[in-house]
Amino acid sequence: MSDILGNILTVLAVLTFGYLWGSIQNGVIIGKLFFKKDPREYGSHNSGGTNSGRLFGEKVGLLVIFLDMLKGAIAFWSVWAVIRFSGVREVFAMWDDGVFYCWLTFFGVVVGHCYPLYADFKGGKAVSSFMGSLGGTSWVSLIYCFATFFPLYRSKRIVSAASLVSGLAIVIITWTLAIAFRFSGWTEASSILMWNFGNGGGLFFCWEQATVITLEYGLLVFRHRENIKRMKAGSERPVDY
Repeated sequence: MSDILGNILTVLAVLTFGYLWGSIQNGVIIGKLFFKKDPREYGSHNSGGTNSGRLFGEKVGLLVIFLDMLKGAIAFWSVWAVIRFSGVREVFAMWDDGVFYCWLTFFGVVVGHCYPLYADFKGGKAVSSFMGSLGGTSWVSLIYCFATFFPLYRSKRIVSAASLVSGLAIVIITWTLAIAFRFSGWTEASSILMWNFGNGGGLFFCWEQATVITLEYGLLVFRHRENIKRMKAGSERPVDY
């Protein structure tokens, strides 16, 4: 197998795997299984945690958010394990030693979450899957996800506003850490901040992570375009549970 073909196939494989995994709609599954309702037929007509919480209660909404974050983490660590331990890097010269492909999996997950194959391409708005791509890989990232989102959310209880502002802050923080570790020479040392605490190698704060996070945030903004219009008009609805 040529190196070029191997890398092209790897890109397609990780994006497809991430997309199919991200297409699992936890809000729809829980709604239909336990409440005989599809959350996409009510409220904001999406399957994310906010709309599920409005329809089925706060605990269900939080469960959907957790599961949507978790599915991204599962996809990421699965690809990481395959690249690190299957011997695929010995078959062809994998670009960037496979690091970028691990992170690229997350972009597939977020696209699948928003436009799910299994649910008529009608999914969530990328918030939980976006947060999962950070908190599911690094314990430090999980801390600053909560630290940026919840203070904003508690002030107005408007999820869309908190998501957009905290998401932008997260993009800036991620790039700042990636650049800081790169130029300080501590890039490899930053791997201890990941959930595998440096074991296995290949994961750290880097431009690959920051690039994918930026792409995800762009999709998050696009998915919130109607919310942005309502916020400008002063008619965006706060969470009332």
